[in-house]
This record gives sequence, structure tokens and C-alpha cells, in this order.
Amino acid sequence: MLCSLRPFMRLLLLVALLAAAPLAAQDTLLVRAHQRATIVTDPAAGVRAYPLKLRFPSARTAVRKALLTLTLACPTGLRCADWDYLDHVLVRPLSGTDTFEVARVLTPYGGQFGPDWRFTWQADITDFLPVLRDSAEVIYVHSGYEPNEDRGWALSLDFRFVQGPPAAEVLAVQQLYRGHFAYGDPARSVEEDLPLRAVATDPRAALLRVRMHHTGHGMNTGDGCGEFCRKWRSVKVDGREVSRTALWKECGHNPLYPQAGTWIFDRANWCPGELQPSEAVTVPIAGGGRPLDKHTVDIDLEPYAHDSSTARTSIAAYAVQLARPRALHDAAVEAILLPSDDPRHARLNPAVHEPRVVLRNNGEAPLDLLLIRYGTEGFRERSYVHARRIAFGATDTVTLPHLIDMKPGRNTFTVSVHEPNGHKDGWKHDNALRSTFTAADVLDSVLIVQLRTNAEPQHNAISLASTRGRLHIDRPLGALRPDTLYTDTLHLPPASYVLQLADTAGDGLEFWYNAKGGRGFLRLLDGQGRLLKRFQSDCGNGLQYQFRVGGPSTVAPDAAADIGLFPTRTTGPTVLDYFANVPGALRIRVVGEDGAEAALIEPPAPVKELILPIDLSDKPRGRYTVKVERDGAEVFSRRLRLVED
Repeated sequence: MLCSLRPFMRLLLLVALLAAAPLAAQDTLLVRAHQRATIVTDPAAGVRAYPLKLRFPSARTAVRKALLTLTLACPTGLRCADWDYLDHVLVRPLSGTDTFEVARVLTPYGGQFGPDWRFTWQADITDFLPVLRDSAEVIYVHSGYEPNEDRGWALSLDFRFVQGPPAAEVLAVQQLYRGHFAYGDPARSVEEDLPLRAVATDPRAALLRVRMHHTGHGMNTGDGCGEFCRKWRSVKVDGREVSRTALWKECGHNPLYPQAGTWIFDRANWCPGELQPSEAVTVPIAGGGRPLDKHTVDIDLEPYAHDSSTARTSIAAYAVQLARPRALHDAAVEAILLPSDDPRHARLNPAVHEPRVVLRNNGEAPLDLLLIRYGTEGFRERSYVHARRIAFGATDTVTLPHLIDMKPGRNTFTVSVHEPNGHKDGWKHDNALRSTFTAADVLDSVLIVQLRTNAEPQHNAISLASTRGRLHIDRPLGALRPDTLYTDTLHLPPASYVLQLADTAGDGLEFWYNAKGGRGFLRLLDGQGRLLKRFQSDCGNGLQYQFRVGGPSTVAPDAAADIGLFPTRTTGPTVLDYFANVPGALRIRVVGEDGAEAALIEPPAPVKELILPIDLSDKPRGRYTVKVERDGAEVFSRRLRLVED
């Protein structure tokens, strides 16, 4: 009887009938490339290559997915580098002469990172599987002109090969364009460097995918092109436009924050401090199956010209030929965004409600219906029917209902997918995923929220609401006054809550480049006025904090002081803001680049809270470091730059 029901009804019944499916393990092969390799610039050439020969799995090894994991850290004996340079991860099979850009890296502004800083990104590079076989050379190309004696990066590259049959076999990869091309030169159109390309397809090819890494660079007077201007890009296959998209990316939500430079500025398809996600357009090949069918690919950019243009567009585009997908119905769990302890998702976590996962359709048929089972291990498992179409190879981010169950400390969250379109799944081993996550804080019912606005509060809004929708703080855009301290004492009933700060200008409560905007702060205190949580003022588009009330508190008063310094780019005046739970003996030192002490301030009595103006107008222009010592131990260090009027 069950089999005779329509797929949708079958899924509804399966919600009740299916037992929890175990997470199926997949064998993974790890190939390690650069491991904490010190990466520095070549200021004379502007580019330096770091090649390494290694061996990838042979073509006999069935690979379901290939992943690249890239970690940057501060090198031993050096500090992290300063600038946002464009880097490339290249692979050259030793059996051939062609080199392929499998990933693109935009380095962060690392001037404020401590010696223990590190960050890890991951990219899916399955489209390059024909290249990632047997003996090859992996080349990390680092660009830039900054000094290389005292700064750089520690680079680690790992290739992970998840074994299993491919969702759709990658038959061939052909380079279409790769290079840095002038954009805006009135004497030469960029289209001369991006001509129509022909692709001769394998007779087994059923799909053609155009895979791209594409970023804009340079800065023309007036419009900021090519880094700071928004232009469109068109992709045509066989003369038909299959994609038109804006080459633009908002950076104020970057999970790697704060950074020392202009990390919040939106850019032409990139942000500082990221392993750039590739872009792909997949189309069926008309008349596929004939030997050496001819197809064309053309990439066009929005027409643009500028006198004395320094703009350029950097593109690596490939034609990827795919065989017909192995299964008609095949769903996969791609990622768990929340709950998760992964630093890439730190903006969303810790979380208290509405798990968020990424699904992928690996089946030939559009995925219209899917049963999702999810929950925290040790708690009740929940079910949800997803009914939004996903094309082959595409992903969809799905928000799941309900609160997130959790016990104190570390937890494990699982999600699994079943019965795509009411059918048996074509490959069960990627149907489930787990993430570890730290439980959201539990706070006492009496809380104090302190918001100090900066000089431009028209960009800000703040709210605190329960997950049931009851508002306890609601100050929308336009309701906040400049340079004002707002204090809300709350008596919260047991529930889960979200504290949200928004900034429509994308420059948070402070940003060094916007000195006239001033500095604000957001703090969470207990009922006795003791600091519980200090939030980062340099937060781009804003921040959120999710917590619970009910049960013993898991958050003790913060033993560290909340300290701010602003502006850090000044003609002389700056202000140190200090707040601690207990008084301490303070010593504030201003040190020059040569290590010499330029100023010393020692308050005569122990300090609990202080707003201290500092004037360095009489000091030589240059870089300084402001250090704060509390009871003999250094608790704060921030670089400051003195500039001319």
C-alpha cells in the first residue's frame, strides 16, 4: 500500500516510519602539500612561486569528491603580513605542460593578528579531478610588494579525496582564459583578450560546465575600478546567454574579522581574507553523444572605458565536460552552517534555534522533494520535508524549524536526507553529516545591555528578542542618538534569545578609516554591573549573540578588561577606553617602531573604569604601539599611526 502512494504522501508517512539512519563513513585519502611553508613576497618582481612535487591518487581510484583545505598562520619568527594580495593555487600534471588554477586566495590584512593566529578555508575542487591524478606539481603563487624580512604567512595545503563513484564523471577540463587583463583601456577593449572559445566535446559528455575564478583589481581615479566598481559579466554557451551576474561582493559579513585594513569595503567579486568560492554555470549539451561535437563559450564584460585606466580583471575560466549523472535521484548534505564550531561559520554561532544546512543535488532529475532528519545526539530526532527545486549540481541553503537541543559543553548535531523525490537515493554515503558545536551560553535572568553609540548612529539598530518573537529591546534605525550610552536592565523569563546589532553602512561601531564616525561599544553585564560579554566594535555589518535563560549560568564575570583605542590613525589625539570588573594598577605606554618609549601614563590610583585622552601631536609622524599593563601584566597592545593633517 505504501508503494502505491504518491511520492509526497510517501514522504509524510516516512517521517513517522523511518528509523534514524547511521552516518555512513566514506574513505578519504589525504595528500599533504605545503605544511607551514613560510610564504613571503618578492618586492622586486611582485610575485613569487612556491612549487612542490607530489603524487595524487591514480586514475584507478574512484573519487567522489576532491577538497582543498588551506590554512594561513603567522610564521615562526615573523609577524603576519599586512596586505590583501591576490594569490593562486596552481596544479601542473607532470605528464603534461598545462597548468590549472584550482583555487584563488585573497590574503587578509594581518597587521593586528597575534603570533598564534590561524584560519582555515576549504574549497570543492572536484571539477579538476582529471588534473589531480598521479605525479603533479602544486604551485602556490604569492603576489605583492611589501617587505619580506619581518613578515609573511605560514601556508598549509591539504588535498582530500573522498572515495566513491563520481556523481557525474569529469571527462575533460579545458582552459578558456587565464590571466590579468586590462579593463577600461579606451584603446583596447578587454574583449580582445576574451575571444570566443571553441570546445570539442567527448562523445560521452552530457553537460558542459563553465567554472570561473574572477576578480577585479586596480583603482582608477573617480570610480575606483577595477577593485571598487560593480560591473556585470555574461557567459554565453553556443551563442545563448546562460548567466549574467554582477561582479560584486559585500565584505561586512566576512567571518575573518576584524582585520587591520579596509576589510569591510565591498569589492569586485572578492573580500580580503578568503579562499574565493568558484563560480560555475552548467548547461546540457545539445546533441551530445556525437564524436567531437563543437561548442562555443564566450565571456563578456560590461563595456567600460576610463582615461589612464589602471583597472584590470583577473580571470581563470575552464570548460569542464561531465558525463551523464550516475543516478537519477541523488541528494547529499554538503555542509552544516549552524550549529557548528567551524570558524568559517562563527558569525552564525553559537546558535539556539533554526539549524541551517546546505544540500546538493547530485541526481540527473531536478530535486523537488526530500525528507530531512536532524537533531542533536542524545535528544529527539526531528523531521522536515523540503520541497524547493534544486537542479543537478546546484545547492540550496535550508533553514530547519525548532530550537537546537544541547547539553552543556560540546555537542554533536547530525543531519541526514532520505527518499529524494520519493525514490531510493543513488549514493547513501553522502546522505548524512555531523558537526560538533559548543552549547550557547546560559545567563541569569537579570541582565544589563549597554550600547554606547558612535558619532553616526543613524546606521545602527539594536534588538533583543526571544525566539518566540517577544521583543525586549527594540531600537530601530533612526532611534539612536550620537555618542550616547543606552543602558537596559532586563528581567528575562526562561527562553532562548537573540541579541542583534545591525549596521547598514557596514562599518560597525568603529572603523579606523572612518575617524569622524567615532567609536561605540556593546557590552553585556550581569545584574551587579559586572562585565559578562564584550563584543567587537569593529564588526562590519553588525553582530549577533544567541543565549538562553533558565538553569544555572554558564558564564562567569569576565576577568579580562574591555579596552578600546580610537582613532588608531590620527594627527595626534586618540582616546583609550577601559572597563574592568575590579580595580587594577594601570600603566599605559606608547612605544615607537624603534622600541623607544614615546609616552608613559600611570594613573595614581587603581582603575576600574577610565576614558583617557592621549595626545601625541608633538611626536614624529610614524607608527607607534599603545600598550596597557594591568598589575604588571600586559593586557592590551594596539598599533597606532600618526599622520600629517
